[in-house]
Amino acid sequence: MDNLNQYNEEICYLDELIIEGVTLDGFKFRPSDWVDRLCGMLAAFENQKMAYSPFLRPLIYNNMNCVAVKKSLQEANPNVFKFIMQFATDNNLIVADCAKFKQHLDENL
Repeated sequence: MDNLNQYNEEICYLDELIIEGVTLDGFKFRPSDWVDRLCGMLAAFENQKMAYSPFLRPLIYNNMNCVAVKKSLQEANPNVFKFIMQFATDNNLIVADCAKFKQHLDENL
């Protein structure tokens, strides 16, 4: 249960969806740089460094590459949000809603 709590409290925020780097069939998603490619869509260069958008960020959970997507991206840029969600669907990736995840945890404690 500690890992589940860590996932919610330290890694994801209630206003995010997490695209996990594993398929619904349990296989690790390839190519290995998919997170960089996806997060790079909205990245910008600031002070000669790449800066991720506040809407997309890479993260690692249980040694698995993931992407956190702010739900507000759906309003701010519906086309990009749709593309990202379609990417997850097309590749059979697991998408977790952090708010629902927390509710599930609270109900099962």
